[in-house]
Formats: sequence, structure tokens, C-alpha cells
Amino acid sequence: MRAAVVIPARDEQDAIGAVVCEARSAMPDARVIVVDDASHDCTAARAQETGADVLLLRTHAGYAGALRAGYRSALEEPLDAVLQMDGDGQHRAADLPRLMAGLEACDLVLGSRFMGPSPGYRIPAVRRAGMAACRWMAREAGGLDLTDPTSGLRALRPALAGRLADQGFPSGLTETSLLIHLHRAGFRITEIPVRMRASQGHSMHAGVAGATHLARISWAVMGQVTGRADEPARAPEPARAART
Repeated sequence: MRAAVVIPARDEQDAIGAVVCEARSAMPDARVIVVDDASHDCTAARAQETGADVLLLRTHAGYAGALRAGYRSALEEPLDAVLQMDGDGQHRAADLPRLMAGLEACDLVLGSRFMGPSPGYRIPAVRRAGMAACRWMAREAGGLDLTDPTSGLRALRPALAGRLADQGFPSGLTETSLLIHLHRAGFRITEIPVRMRASQGHSMHAGVAGATHLARISWAVMGQVTGRADEPARAPEPARAART
């Protein structure tokens, strides 16, 4: 199967090299795309040194914006799968082939750290509580029985990746509210068990940032329940693409 691996990253110079090497080892025939979301460090250089194609965004676009740019770049060529993992070292690239295999029956496959006996690392209590809240919202508001709706380790069919690249993420979010939106639109979503690692880089959802993010998710889900939905943002343009 023809595939591309999209890795959004911001200020991940210490982790991104190993992430790219793992992705290339696990998916030797896939194009590996690192979307540098206006980093202040050497993330782009480290990614390019290890063999990734690098998209440099002019301004900070956020996680959803970086994904949209990555999807658009990936879909410049015919593909059977678009794979997605984070640039902080938390996800194991060895799981990517199993995620891709799941696309034979579904449109979106999530890697779940909660389907097996252990997630693979110690999750802080506050973060675990936020994940539980997202599971509850997915089930009660969206009718989705998912164990890990916040997982960023994913495989998408090209048609779905193209839709998100063109139309954007509702409310600018990539997690629970997006999954509810896609489920209502008829897309098939499933999970496979994976083990993850503690982030080796910058956590986007620690402390106050985590509480703020959970509040955004809750507001977006409430909007879906009440019929109010935010318009997706436009996809950012990369400053340039460096291909190796």
C-alpha cells in the first residue's frame, strides 16, 4: 500500500530525529513529512537531516493547522493511506503498519493506549481524568464507544484526509469533537491496541494548557449537541517544502 506519514512538530529538536528514523524504519517505502509549525529551534534541520520532507509554516498554525498542511502535501501523490503520529516521541512507529491494515474495513483507525493491559507509561492523574472525560463525552454525546479518543496516532483513508485538508477541523480541534462529527457524517472509526511512551519533548496539554484544551473540547461537543458549530479555519500555506 502507498502511504505517507505526517508528523506535526513545534520546538521538538531533541525528539524529532529519532521519531523520523523510527518512521522510516517502520515504513521504508512511505514518504515521511514533518510539518514544522513555526518552531523557534532546530526542529526542521534535525528532521531534514534524518531524511524527512519538511514543510515550514510561516506562522504558528496549531496542531490542526499543521495537520491540514501535512495532509495536503501528502495527497499531492496517489496514496492508499495517510498515517499520523506526533513529533514528541510518544508514539511508536512500529504500530503504523497495523494501523494501516485497519483501513481495509474503516475510514479512520486510532491507536489506543487503553485497549491493552498497560498504556506503556505513567499518565499523570489530571491528564488521565481529562482523557476519561473525553471518553464520556464521545459516548454520551456522540454514541462512540472509544477507549482513547484523544490519541494522535492514526491512520486515515485518503478521502477522509482530503476532506479534512479542504474543509478543516470543526472548532479547530482534532480529537473528541472531530470524531463525533465524523461519526455523524457516516465515517467508520475503530481502534487497535498500542503501547505509548512518555513524551520526550514538549507536552501541549500539561497544566493550565491541558485544562484550557479540555474546556475547548467540552465547548465544541456542547455545540454539536445544541446544533451550534464553529467554522473550520483555513489551512495555512507552507513557506517552502524541503524534500530530501
